Amino acid sequence: MSAPLPESVDSMLLCYCTNLTVGELREACRDGRWPLPNKERTGKLCTGCLGDLLYCLRHFSADAPA
Repeated sequence: MSAPLPESVDSMLLCYCTNLTVGELREACRDGRWPLPNKERTGKLCTGCLGDLLYCLRHFSADAPA
């Protein structure tokens, strides 16, 4: 298991396609609210963003978007 991502990275933009930050993803996964209502475009992400998103979803123990 990977070391937890520090909260100091929460303001970092994780995905340019949806303007999703690491903190938004962390909070949504913690609260069981993924995908967020205004971030439904995750099915249309570029390859780089999709890889980062899937890595963080696994890291935060969330299910990948369907």
